[in-house]
Amino acid sequence: MTATLPIDGSFPASQNSPMSFSGRGGEFLKLLIAGSVFQIPTFGFYRFWLITKVRRHLWANTQVDGEAFEYTGTAKELLIGFLIALAVLVPLYIAYAILGIILEEKYAFASVPLVAIMYVLAHFGTYRARKYRASRTIFRGVRFWMKGSGWAYAFRAILWDLATLLSLGLALPWAMASLERYRMRHTYFGSIQGDFAGTGWSLFKRGWWIWALGLVLLICSLLLAVVLAKSSGASREARLQLSIVLMILSVVALLPLAMAVFTRWHIDGLRFGDVSATSTFRAGTYYALFFKLIFSSLGFLIAFSVVVGLIAFLFAFLFRGALAKLETLSLASISVGLLTVIGYLIALLGIGVLNRYFLGRGLWAAIVTSTTIANLQSVDAVVAAGQPAGVLGEGLADALDFNVGI
Repeated sequence: MTATLPIDGSFPASQNSPMSFSGRGGEFLKLLIAGSVFQIPTFGFYRFWLITKVRRHLWANTQVDGEAFEYTGTAKELLIGFLIALAVLVPLYIAYAILGIILEEKYAFASVPLVAIMYVLAHFGTYRARKYRASRTIFRGVRFWMKGSGWAYAFRAILWDLATLLSLGLALPWAMASLERYRMRHTYFGSIQGDFAGTGWSLFKRGWWIWALGLVLLICSLLLAVVLAKSSGASREARLQLSIVLMILSVVALLPLAMAVFTRWHIDGLRFGDVSATSTFRAGTYYALFFKLIFSSLGFLIAFSVVVGLIAFLFAFLFRGALAKLETLSLASISVGLLTVIGYLIALLGIGVLNRYFLGRGLWAAIVTSTTIANLQSVDAVVAAGQPAGVLGEGLADALDFNVGI
């Protein structure tokens, strides 16, 4: 596609191109269910193929100006990255176990180095995972790609984490802006460098009241827990548990609102040359998806429990004679234990399917359809550049269970 330029070479007035998502929910749900079922006999290794299919579905059904994205990553790459990450992590776990045996009474102290290493690797893996996904994303035949060091990013992220902790979260907007600016300035679409125009101050102005409300709710939760505990004569452990529950409820209540504010700020700040984005994403959409996930999960667990109970009752009724003739309970115990493990796995995979459907696909579609791209014609002359990134970061993120996003 070639843009027509005026004689002076300047671009015409800004043109807006709304993004769209054409994926069908039923098709995506079938993909998730089939992939989850296959994970049971493959001991979870099918998840690499499931993740690849999910990404290809989302990328291929996301369009800008009628043109779709393409995901070129493979399940084999994800598997290799995971195995490489295990080769790095397993010696650390072994060393930690040996150190714990040697130190014995100082075992708690022995865990500090391991936690610190995992913390650094989590930041490193997050950056490298983004680098991998960017280099497997193609639009108009041109690859996205990233430069930059995962270790340099991890060092920056750790310093900002310390600043955020010491400021009781007040520095978080500036941390997010600084880290995203680093990521975007090392991200390219072919020959065009990315940038991030969002600032910590602009995010603070949008969400300071959420931070203040969260702090108030936290203090109120602690005070309420103390009052309730004293009135009922509860122990110190009970007060602690009650405080934790109230704090979790406060976070759960404010998290969708904070994420909605962050999402709009983040999208509004994205740049690739003259290309910019604007978002109309609303907090109500996030809350709707959040509550759909909660109530559908509760409904699934109730229905699953009823089905399991009926199956167990029918099995006991139909085979009561055979069960009565068993000389020992060992076989019955093994069978019950095996069925319990299988039931637990099915329940866990079911919750995972619902989470991917609502907060994976649902959130993706909502963000895409509320985003508009401006000046897309300015990338018509982009030149292909960059190479596919390595798979270590994606493997680390998966092995550490720190995989963000899809």
